[in-house]
Amino acid sequence: YAGRRDAGCLYELCVKLLSENEDVLAEYKSETVTIPQDNDGSWTEISHTFSSYGPGVRFVRFEHGGQDTLFWKGWYGVRVTNSTVTVEP
Repeated sequence: YAGRRDAGCLYELCVKLLSENEDVLAEYKSETVTIPQDNDGSWTEISHTFSSYGPGVRFVRFEHGGQDTLFWKGWYGVRVTNSTVTVEP
């Protein structure tokens, strides 16, 4: 994720492991990251690895994003790219 150089923004990541009935079996939610206005626009990588969560996972719900802190009309929030979910045996 990265902020725009001309606007501050907020970023959050939430990943849930769900059962067949979409019950939450495990969840990861990041802290809300605040990127100040006039930042350098550099990219930051965030990741999480689940372990020891037990049987029954059938779905992964991956949500991330945020908003600008100036409440401009339009799409001026956090920038995101190259999102990946990897499932390994």
